Amino acid sequence: MAHQRLPTVAFNRTFTHIPEHVRQDLETLERERAIYSDHWIDELGDFRHVRIDHTPEECLEFARRSWAYELFLRAEATWAEEVTEIDEDVAHDADTYSAVLRDGSRIEPPYHCFAAFLGPHLAALSCSRTERETIIDLKGKEAALFEVRRALQSVTATIRSFNKRDKNLTPWRIRCEHDVRDLLYVMLRPRIFDIKKEERIPSKAGTHRVADLCSNAIPFLVELKWIGRLGTWKKRIEEVYVDIQTYAKHPSGETIFFLIVDDVRDIQDHRQIEQELTTRQAVDGREVDVEVFVCDT
Repeated sequence: MAHQRLPTVAFNRTFTHIPEHVRQDLETLERERAIYSDHWIDELGDFRHVRIDHTPEECLEFARRSWAYELFLRAEATWAEEVTEIDEDVAHDADTYSAVLRDGSRIEPPYHCFAAFLGPHLAALSCSRTERETIIDLKGKEAALFEVRRALQSVTATIRSFNKRDKNLTPWRIRCEHDVRDLLYVMLRPRIFDIKKEERIPSKAGTHRVADLCSNAIPFLVELKWIGRLGTWKKRIEEVYVDIQTYAKHPSGETIFFLIVDDVRDIQDHRQIEQELTTRQAVDGREVDVEVFVCDT
């Protein structure tokens, strides 16, 4: 039986069966028109993280073919052509696909991995080196901030793996904002040597607020917002606006990351919220980068 995952909405479709790597590719395509991967670079003799840009048309085609894979997994069919909702051209590509292994041997059809549904062009773009590939070779502050973004973007997958472990293992439930804070701290500690929790942010009135995570060396702040009840997402957005004005005064407030964890799927369009709130703005004469990420649990 195909493994059903929690819903992921991308390109106006609701996916429940696709693997995690496909979900992540769909989200970055919708947000950035690009996917990220690790490719072997012959000139370097090592793997490197790469960004692969896609045209708007390729993004829509990737989504169409991902949806065909979703339908195939739901149907638990032997051949894609058996699923009437799958477009004929995609079904043909999937049913005639054969995988060539590193030793040169071939697996004959049916072999319905995700690449089979992508078709030759998109599969080559995703899996091979092309002129679209950009090696991400960042250093210093830029490299550290990139690692923070990667961690924030992978929180959904990490939470789900904790909540749904093997049957003989006790789940590590992520139930509140502090759970997510500690999870992020563990994820980032090997990369950000001075990261710390609970950074006090002084305010004009003599009181103080507390940012969830802070690095003075990079520098940046991370603030978490947990949505645990329906109808409260607008309040969390209002808190983001208030926090920006306060946190920008902190020495580490050059970059402020907000992670909104939507535990009850209160926000209808995650990407729209991210796009509207992610901005570079001036606060009391200081330029501040604000980056907002919204994730499910």
